[in-house]
Amino acid sequence: MAVVTLQDIHKTFGPEVVLDQLNLQLHDGEKVGMVGANGSGKTTILKLITGQISPDMGRVIRQKGLRIGYLPQEATFSGQRTVLEEMHAGVEHLLKLQEAIHNVAHEMESLSGAELQAKMRQYDRLGHEFEIAGGYAYETRIQMTLAALGFEPELHHVRTEALSGGQLSRLGLAQVLMLQTDLLLLDEPTNHLDLQATEWLERFLGNYQGAAVLISHDRYLLDRVACKIVEVENRQAKVWPGNYSNYVQTRETVRLQEEREYTRRVEMVERTRDFIARNKDQEGMRGTARGRKIRLNRLLKQNPDFLDKPTHQKTISFSFGKTDKTSDLVLRCEGLGKSYGEITLFEDLTFDLLNGERLGITGPNGTGKTTLLELALGRTEPSAGRIRMGESLRIGYLDQHGDVLDANRSVLEEAWSANPELVPEQVRNRLGTFLLSGDDVYKLCGELSGGQRSRLMLCKLVISAPDVLILDEPTNHLDIASREMLEAALDDYTGTIIVVSHDRYFLDQIVDKLLVVGTDELGRRQLGRTELMSGTPAYSLYADTIRQRLDAEEQRKVQEAEAQKRQSAGRQPQSEIAAPTTKTPEELKRFNRYTVDQLEDMILRLEHEIDGMKQRFGDAEIYKNPDRLAELQQDYNGKQTELDLLYRAYDRRAG
Repeated sequence: MAVVTLQDIHKTFGPEVVLDQLNLQLHDGEKVGMVGANGSGKTTILKLITGQISPDMGRVIRQKGLRIGYLPQEATFSGQRTVLEEMHAGVEHLLKLQEAIHNVAHEMESLSGAELQAKMRQYDRLGHEFEIAGGYAYETRIQMTLAALGFEPELHHVRTEALSGGQLSRLGLAQVLMLQTDLLLLDEPTNHLDLQATEWLERFLGNYQGAAVLISHDRYLLDRVACKIVEVENRQAKVWPGNYSNYVQTRETVRLQEEREYTRRVEMVERTRDFIARNKDQEGMRGTARGRKIRLNRLLKQNPDFLDKPTHQKTISFSFGKTDKTSDLVLRCEGLGKSYGEITLFEDLTFDLLNGERLGITGPNGTGKTTLLELALGRTEPSAGRIRMGESLRIGYLDQHGDVLDANRSVLEEAWSANPELVPEQVRNRLGTFLLSGDDVYKLCGELSGGQRSRLMLCKLVISAPDVLILDEPTNHLDIASREMLEAALDDYTGTIIVVSHDRYFLDQIVDKLLVVGTDELGRRQLGRTELMSGTPAYSLYADTIRQRLDAEEQRKVQEAEAQKRQSAGRQPQSEIAAPTTKTPEELKRFNRYTVDQLEDMILRLEHEIDGMKQRFGDAEIYKNPDRLAELQQDYNGKQTELDLLYRAYDRRAG
């Protein structure tokens, strides 16, 4: 069943046609990945669905009563509320119900007789409504969601005006995920998420029962969540079944077929025209030539695009030059330590990086990844130990914020500064391969979009011909096609790479060493701890290691609990064997064998089951049948009781 239908959509902004004759259907429960070049119209489609903008032509049809949660790329807040207050604003209907319940309870204190009975019925009705809406669990859900998206407790009471752009984006995501929705529209939800938060979002979406549309450049997320891919290209939307990997394979096959069909058509027309030219004046062949000419003209008139070459979105195209081999040692880190007051980012970090090696650096936000790059570049002094680069190295640095660009220079001037020995035409040719051409080269750097800034910085790197590439979040603001071109160029690069990234797919493709900062051995946030792993695919090996450790930890806990139980049973009198052996309440002991993540998954699944049951209470076939209503109510109460137990178990385990 379609929850949203877009029919023959035409949308322009000024003279630019963004969408033309676009058709798309979104169905209940499906997870859709939306891909396409930056500026192709993906965000416009989401705004059409929400009703923020209207089509110039065509219709947007939404299912009646559809509840939509929308996360824009840039979340905005008033600035005066705290993080918790903004989260509570997302469940304002629950807070109003809660206030009404308190008011009725207060009024009951001064009533008696029939008035008291009536007020008690109102109290029961409000309590039942509050319970059905998940009111008794919303505080735990808020805490759970904030923790998963990287908000430490000390940030809960900070006003949003003091938050960074990345924190605001994560708060916007947290707020949207708290809503009771049938359709989630998420525009680049992983832009400011670290690996742990991204994996949590994957689990959330996997358990989410509604439909979801994700505009995302995270290929692993699209692989693990999406059941179909919508490609926005040439002002239209094309639907590809399956996840992202299936889309890539199928698209390549289709495009090869289109190229072959185009070649076949061109050859057929050329052969026909050649036949006509050779035989139009030949005795006995004039009629045949005339007939073929008539048929060819009719074919081309009826099919005006018959000879149109298949067009595909332009992408950046570049490669790094060969590097001059220097000393084998590129980077040496000896007993490195870095602290800011009482906060320790690194302690006794020691490793060497040799020529040609590729080091990826990852970890939760705020744990010192960029600081490590600044230490390597000599821009920051260590608190202990030392870190130094090899001598006579040409270093190319890409800063994730674009601070290496001079806002007052033109694009051409900024690119030229990377290698003044080149002539302007050579620089312009290089800029063209990064989709910076025409009047764009005369724009000031301060006027560029995020994507243009990223492409200009990459262009400068290529022009500078470095021996070592130091890249801080290089895939930020790049669409998938551009990321793939960057990966291809880095794959051919012969120099040394040091890269900070949260892009799991990118890390798997590029690096052979992975330095994880700010996590413990189970992948949980822990400032000051580092772990260096070698091998490819780097991130997948790390993720597998974490899973194995978690499994081993769970097995160890189960074995310890069983051993403790046997030991207690052996030393207690028979009459006391049934007494609890731990402080865990009896009704919660069955949850001890689950991890915190597993408890989260169980909570999400059960909440979605309960949401489905709430809808059934409004079904006429149910409420008109007392037996079925009683059965549904009993089932609902049982699941609600189980949910309350799960929340209690989660609270105990999560601390």
